Amino acid sequence: MTQTQQREDPQLVRARARVGLVLQDKWRLESLLGVGGMAAVYAATHRNGKRVAVKMLHQEFSNDEEVRTRFLQEGYAANAIQHDGAVSVLDDDVAADGSAFLVMELLEGETVEQRWERSGQRLAPRDLLSIIEPLLDVLGAAHAKSVVHRDIKPENLFVTRAGALKVLDFGIAKVFEQRRERTTSTRVGTVMGTPAYMAPEQALAHWDEVDGRTDLWAVGATMFTMLSGRHVHDAPTSQEQMILSATTPAPSLASVVPGLPATLVSIVDRALAFDRTKRWHDATSMCDAVRAALDALGGPEFLGEAGRAPTSTLVSRDPGTHARAATMLDTTATGSSAGAWTAERESRLAEAVKLRARISELQQRQVALKKGVAEVQAKVDAGRVERKSLEQWFKRQVGTRTAAVEGARKEARRRMVALARRAIEDRTVFGPELDPTREQIAKLDRAAESAARDVDVHTTALESYDPPSLRKGVLLLGVLAVIMLALVIAPIVWRATRVIAPD
Repeated sequence: MTQTQQREDPQLVRARARVGLVLQDKWRLESLLGVGGMAAVYAATHRNGKRVAVKMLHQEFSNDEEVRTRFLQEGYAANAIQHDGAVSVLDDDVAADGSAFLVMELLEGETVEQRWERSGQRLAPRDLLSIIEPLLDVLGAAHAKSVVHRDIKPENLFVTRAGALKVLDFGIAKVFEQRRERTTSTRVGTVMGTPAYMAPEQALAHWDEVDGRTDLWAVGATMFTMLSGRHVHDAPTSQEQMILSATTPAPSLASVVPGLPATLVSIVDRALAFDRTKRWHDATSMCDAVRAALDALGGPEFLGEAGRAPTSTLVSRDPGTHARAATMLDTTATGSSAGAWTAERESRLAEAVKLRARISELQQRQVALKKGVAEVQAKVDAGRVERKSLEQWFKRQVGTRTAAVEGARKEARRRMVALARRAIEDRTVFGPELDPTREQIAKLDRAAESAARDVDVHTTALESYDPPSLRKGVLLLGVLAVIMLALVIAPIVWRATRVIAPD
């Protein structure tokens, strides 16, 4: 489209005519950033000085209740995700002429499609994976809130100058609700999205089958295009692309771009599986695979655009495209301070994302260390039990061996004594000089025999011990002792009284 044609475009003329208007006494439209088939996007300033982007639905579409509701749904869906990678919608309202509008955060940078074009329609694997990793993180958060984007494509992925990825245009996102039908839900048979990036179930308008795996197919299609320079299904028209997507499995990335890492090819091919059940189970599992492939290539590439051409030149060259500039910053002199503020904010957000990732990594390491400590402690406890068991076994062995040694010593002494006796008794070997010793031994033997007899006597007495008889005997002896004592003491007392008594 030439500049003359652009000036004659009624939508472009009406969009430019709105510059300078103040919406709801709050938002002043400062400049036109872009015009699409459904909406126009402006750089605007709040009455308190805050710089934003305003996305305004064309007036003819604002009269359609379902279109206006779906347009406003972008704000509800994006804010429901509560993720830094989803462009936040600050406000929504209707202008005096009936046009619905969204107030969104203002960004500075370029779309992934623009980066791809600037790179000769080829992105290096490392550069692409550095974009896909945060994209899958955003989608994981969206799917956890039951929000499916349904229009993931390079044009809706925005890289800020600070290197943060933003997912644009949740305008056709589907918010799943259980056990409740909405009158504004997608009509049966209505096709929404971009044909080149539609999963089979989306191309067939089977909305009851659309879920998070539909977005993952679009992510795989985006990766396929960024690496190969062509769409998954090449066709002359978008209708033919949609038919191919609905009926034909995607070709393997390796058949189109030979020489890519096998892990990268596997990631893309699985995402593009015709059967939903054979795709990645969820965005988190695909993100883990992308992160592993990225680490194998040396880690994430910095995505920032600092020092490159201003975004305004990239936007102005194609004002007739879909409103992909929904949050791009007009880098004129009037917005320089706001741009610096936005860049600082995005830089801090990107740093916060990195810190969260680092915290998650440290937490995983902490869990692994705790597990290792528990395993070591279990081994130490097992070692202590084994040591105690060995000590007890050693004590038993020592006690057994000590008893055996003591028994052996006694046996040795007994044999030595017997041998000595035999030697002494042999007079042919030892003469009369040992007679004193023989007599001494004889005395000892007699004493031992006498002691043995005494022991036998005492043993016999103890065995014949009768407790009742013993008690009677003791009692009788006691009575006799008292009688004898009385017989002895009585004369003494009588004599004493005879001496003391008076005449």
